[in-house]
Amino acid sequence: MWNRHRLALIFVGVLFHLFYLWSIFDIYFVSPLVHGMQQYRSTESPPAKRLFLIVGDGLRADTTFDKVTHPETGETDFLAPYIRSLVLNNATYGVSHTRMPTESRPGHIAMIAGFYEDVSAVTKGWQENPVDFDSFFNQSTHTYAMGSPDILPMFKTRDSSDKMDTWMYGHEYEDFTQSSIELDAFVFRHFDQLLKNATHDPDLNEEIRQEGNVFFLHLLGCDTAGHSYRPYSAEYYDNVKYIDDQVSTLVYKVNNFFNDQDSAFIFTADHGMSAFGSHGDGHPNNTRTPLVAWGAGLNKPVQNKVPIFDNYTETWELGDIKRNDINQADLTSLMSYLIGVNYPVNSVGELPLNYVDGEESQKLHGLYNNAKSVLEQYLVKEKEVINSQFVYKEYGGFVEKNHSQYLIEIEKLLSRIAMGETALEPKAILLTEELMKNTLDGLHYLTTYNWRFIRTIVTLGFIGWITYAFTIFLRLFILNKANEFTGTSLLNYVTFGALGIILNWVLYYQKSPFNFYMYLQFPLYLWSRIFSNHKILSAGFREFFKGISLIQKVLVAILIVGVYESIVYGFFHRWIFAVIFNLLAFYPLYCGIKSLKSNLGWILTSAFMSTFTLYDAVKIESLNQISLAVLLMLITSLYGVVKINKTISNYTLSILLTQIALVLGMLLVTQKSVISLQNRQGLPRDCQVGAWAIMGISLFIMPMLHYLKPNNDYKLRLLVIYLTFAPTFVILTISFESLFYVSFTSYIVQWIEIESEIKQTKTHENWLQLLRVSVIGFFLLQVAFFGTGNVASISSFSLDSVYRLLPIFDPFPMGALLMLKLIIPYILLSTGLGILNLKLNIKDYTISSLIISTNDILSLNFFFLLKTEGSWLDIGITISNYCLAILSSLFILILEVLSHLLLRNVTINDPVLRAKKHV
Repeated sequence: MWNRHRLALIFVGVLFHLFYLWSIFDIYFVSPLVHGMQQYRSTESPPAKRLFLIVGDGLRADTTFDKVTHPETGETDFLAPYIRSLVLNNATYGVSHTRMPTESRPGHIAMIAGFYEDVSAVTKGWQENPVDFDSFFNQSTHTYAMGSPDILPMFKTRDSSDKMDTWMYGHEYEDFTQSSIELDAFVFRHFDQLLKNATHDPDLNEEIRQEGNVFFLHLLGCDTAGHSYRPYSAEYYDNVKYIDDQVSTLVYKVNNFFNDQDSAFIFTADHGMSAFGSHGDGHPNNTRTPLVAWGAGLNKPVQNKVPIFDNYTETWELGDIKRNDINQADLTSLMSYLIGVNYPVNSVGELPLNYVDGEESQKLHGLYNNAKSVLEQYLVKEKEVINSQFVYKEYGGFVEKNHSQYLIEIEKLLSRIAMGETALEPKAILLTEELMKNTLDGLHYLTTYNWRFIRTIVTLGFIGWITYAFTIFLRLFILNKANEFTGTSLLNYVTFGALGIILNWVLYYQKSPFNFYMYLQFPLYLWSRIFSNHKILSAGFREFFKGISLIQKVLVAILIVGVYESIVYGFFHRWIFAVIFNLLAFYPLYCGIKSLKSNLGWILTSAFMSTFTLYDAVKIESLNQISLAVLLMLITSLYGVVKINKTISNYTLSILLTQIALVLGMLLVTQKSVISLQNRQGLPRDCQVGAWAIMGISLFIMPMLHYLKPNNDYKLRLLVIYLTFAPTFVILTISFESLFYVSFTSYIVQWIEIESEIKQTKTHENWLQLLRVSVIGFFLLQVAFFGTGNVASISSFSLDSVYRLLPIFDPFPMGALLMLKLIIPYILLSTGLGILNLKLNIKDYTISSLIISTNDILSLNFFFLLKTEGSWLDIGITISNYCLAILSSLFILILEVLSHLLLRNVTINDPVLRAKKHV
């Protein structure tokens, strides 16, 4: 079945899904950054000579301020008494609200550069800068930064390399099984050493005492402890206590060294952490971080006349102190003002006046310059858009009162305030804030100006791919004259050629990025092929539904649409998947299967499978569930060996028993690793080596041994594949995933036998069974992901299992292991579909090809269901759903090739079919 049409489908399909996977980031989440803006200095009279930015990576706001009970000592007290004393006596405090994704990179970009990096940037690595941006560090006189090698390098850009010195530990320090305090101790030790060196080095002493310097202390300890042991662990709490103690010492040393009170201090975090040690989505515990600011230029606490608190802050016992919440990007404006440097040109933060101590006129001028800096971005962006449009429609917020009028009115108010009319200060603040809000809304308007055009192109691309793939399916698998060539008319070439030239010129005129051109090429090519093959489409459609009445066709169409739309909403409400499983429990009965054994086994398996999508996406490590799953793996494997024992050689039997032993061996390694890690004793070296060795032997050596003396029975091949991936699934299991692995495989095996029985009961040939099988296969394609309970959003994967193989933080190998875990159920499903092709005596790849042609109905749904506003959790979920739908198509395209290799030379020995089918 590898003719040119099949190869074209695979090649075009892979390219199409790879490019369209990225379309939402190019359309919905485009960075608003522009260049060439005029800079504005925050203030001519900076209140501080230097600034200290202390960031507790992964530190939650409630943990910082709340009274907690230590899980080991049982003592109930505040974890950060020094920081709390500052809140009560010396500092202005509040909650800094982050945006999604709540990861270290975008959090630090928001704090230090003042803008919210587009969501796609989190996938581009921590050290790579996807775009050039200005930062607060660039504007400082000099920055001294100590901390993680994952954060510091992205601010040490070409423009700031002579302004920034960094001290970083090696990646080997980021060991999730060791004490996290050592990471922060490194930072404080090197800061102490910096001050000590300055006492002996006159040049360094002079440099370090310059006004406008910044000292950045990045403390990764809490994040590491939270990932490893959760944010309610003794390790996390001890790390917070350590930071609090060190901050008090640091402040004392700084004041003594500089012998003045002109230092400003900012203590905050880049993101929080969920109860299960994860972050990245919009859960409130991930988006609320502490902010405490004290020192030169910063206000003292303001007492509330009446205590103010809510359910979140009730136990903080800070209701008497005014809380001043800000958006994370506002920190950039605050820090810039404190040392009197230019606002970074890309910053969209607003100067939080409640934090600033000083004359109101000075603060107003600082806010006004802040607004002009943001407006400058709008003006540059507007000019870019105007130059790329045939007709430009101005942003509605500036139609009645344009930005020039705002500036004139604000300057008049500032002049009158300077003359003594202080009563106008609130009006000036409101007008300036109104200008900033309009400007930010205007930036969003300009960034999304061409949305309608490009979204239309992408929509036509999806519809074109679905129709094109279905046409290829009809040509190859339904029509008897499958290989008959249909020529492309001259009119087709002329029409689509002219259309391509016009639309590409429009993209060029709009200065569109390269990806937009690619998004356009796909619908042009796909619709050209559809019109060329319209006769195949219509003839194939008639053949596919031959012998089916119009009413039946309508009912089938309604049922299919209902199933697909149910799956769409199942992504948001996973109980829908459970309902579908329970409805499918009666599928064999509906199709005429009378066997009590077949029906009962299918009903029980369906009921068990329906539970997996209801579990929490964030799991708690459970050795009992892992051990139970391995026991079931051993029982089912031995049962399979007994069933096929008469058809295999002693050689094959010995390899199968070795594979079963490897599963048991991986359980023992996993148990020892988990117990050691839970007891805070680190990962034993023998366990790490053993786990990697068993994985390697199971995934590569054992299949090779089977290949040396192959047995082509399909039941044996299924068993071999099941045992090949079982050890890998065990070592990467946190709780119930291996139970899913066993039940999912059992479900596929039963499904194959049930469809074979249905095939035998039919007295005439039609394609309804193929349609049913494809719909069920499409549903299982989604369950293959959701069943492992990993998804709340893409970033909610737990790293617990990965620590058993890679205890030292390395994002890309860790991500690869998690992806392997997610792909394994797809491999099982793809293998099952391949065997169904053989059992039903239909052409190879028939089922998977029909699934491929319809899968992107989901993608198209999620493309329009994607949210760019609202809660960041909702935004994250819609991004995840779209990516999963696209990746499902991509996986099935790639894995069906793997299925062909896995099922090479497989035979079906079934007397009922009276045929022996070879792949």
